[in-house]
Amino acid sequence: MPTPASSTTSSANTVYDCIVLGAGISGVTAARDLQAAGLKVLLLEGASRIGGRMYSRRDIVKKSGKPVPIEGGAEYIHIAEQDRYLEFWREVRKHGFTTSPFHKCGMGFLKIPRNRMFFSPWQRTKMLAEVIIQPEFWSMPDALQKIQEFDADTKADMTTATFIKRYAEKNDLSKRALALLEYTLSAHTPGPLNEISIAGLKTDAIVDQLMERKELRMEHDSVKPFGLCGFDTLPAKIAEEFRKAGGQIEKSRAGSTGRKVVKVERLADGTVAVTTAGGAIFRGRSAVCTFSVGMLNPDSGEGDAIFGPLLTPRKREALGLVRMGAITKFSLEFKERVWVDDGGESSGHMSVLSNPQGKARTFFSSFPKEHHGPHVLTGLLMNQDHDQIAGMDDEAAIAHVFEAIGRIYGRNRRWTQKAVLAGKTDRSGTFRPNYLRQDWSKDPFAKGGNSYLAFAPRRQGRMLAKEAREALKDPRDTLPLFWAGEAVAPAYDRHYQPLAVHGAYITGRRVAEDLLHFLNDAGGDPAKFARYYAQRYL
Repeated sequence: MPTPASSTTSSANTVYDCIVLGAGISGVTAARDLQAAGLKVLLLEGASRIGGRMYSRRDIVKKSGKPVPIEGGAEYIHIAEQDRYLEFWREVRKHGFTTSPFHKCGMGFLKIPRNRMFFSPWQRTKMLAEVIIQPEFWSMPDALQKIQEFDADTKADMTTATFIKRYAEKNDLSKRALALLEYTLSAHTPGPLNEISIAGLKTDAIVDQLMERKELRMEHDSVKPFGLCGFDTLPAKIAEEFRKAGGQIEKSRAGSTGRKVVKVERLADGTVAVTTAGGAIFRGRSAVCTFSVGMLNPDSGEGDAIFGPLLTPRKREALGLVRMGAITKFSLEFKERVWVDDGGESSGHMSVLSNPQGKARTFFSSFPKEHHGPHVLTGLLMNQDHDQIAGMDDEAAIAHVFEAIGRIYGRNRRWTQKAVLAGKTDRSGTFRPNYLRQDWSKDPFAKGGNSYLAFAPRRQGRMLAKEAREALKDPRDTLPLFWAGEAVAPAYDRHYQPLAVHGAYITGRRVAEDLLHFLNDAGGDPAKFARYYAQRYL
């Protein structure tokens, strides 16, 4: 039922059919679809840019004097162009984007390995073909299969740390095999191992993502010097479609947070009032929240202050399980390619370096060898990798990452920042390397990188991890306020994963369909909508 009428009065007479909160990939997609269906839609964004956690920086490195995008957030399309993903792929192709593959396990029928791994006892990096014949690797497929087969309906859930411990004891894993298993599950998921739920890994199809043979980099023929357009071009294209259809976008000016949402209220007449930090108040017949769970969390975020009673007890319970993990993207530009590339000049693929026992464990080259620069290594730093540099200033963080890379590639060369990194020397004689440090836990509109499902045993009515994303998505108790974003991705379709652009994208499409049904087919009647919702999702 609606809450009592608010004392808030609208600063304008316009009542929108829908107000979409957040202009990430799910928000722009929902807004575009609703506007195209004939609704009058307002898209509100607290930051000064479109894209959310899709953030391409064009002010760090150049090629032939032209800016080249370095990804501070999402970087690759993680899924192949298959039937269950066609909806997302049609969007990519519609805007004229092409893709080039980054083969993680091989290249076509030649099976050329692209990954390299470094254990200090090996004294050198090993190609994937060499790694998989090492005894410490043999248990990995079986361990991942056990996660795939986990059934939360018949087995008690556990933390990932507990799973690893039990598996290691049962299978008598060596120290290096144990290190490899811990690395695989901690460097590719954003939560700590002593919190992540095994049922959650199954629900989120994390193993499916780990086992994808390739990832795809998005490009466009119109972009120079070599087609790499920046991943945030996709939400920008969708937002442009929204504008051309008559949609209105309100975002903050650079250096301001004037359009940041500070309060969302359900009024007595059934409409929604949205107040921004700059004092503007907007009203709508409905609204869609696409905020990250970092923003929503009552403990670490602003959910209580913004949503009040609309953050229902069930959603609060869900937010105890759907948590935000810290992620840092860290890139360094080198003068030359100090790392090993397998394959020919025209292979068009990139290198990945995994170092399970390192201080910073996962790096990949941002540009293929065939481009002859810029030579950029990017670190994906989660969990312990993020935590080690979180409290450091930029200078110390650069030194930390540089030293971690140097343990592998700097042994037979003069390994100083000035000698091998691209950058400039200032008037004081201090060398300043070209780098990117994007700590998403410090971003005020993300408060973390991606969501994960935490372990919690069922007790006193507490929900299980596998139920949490659906509970967070369910709008029936908050109508006419709906919910979308990567944190609720599997609730729509188990193939559309969180931690992925395609997962967030599909929630924008589905929430638009649901909202149109609520306003048009159900005529705004919660009971009629509840019947539709239960039939479609539950």
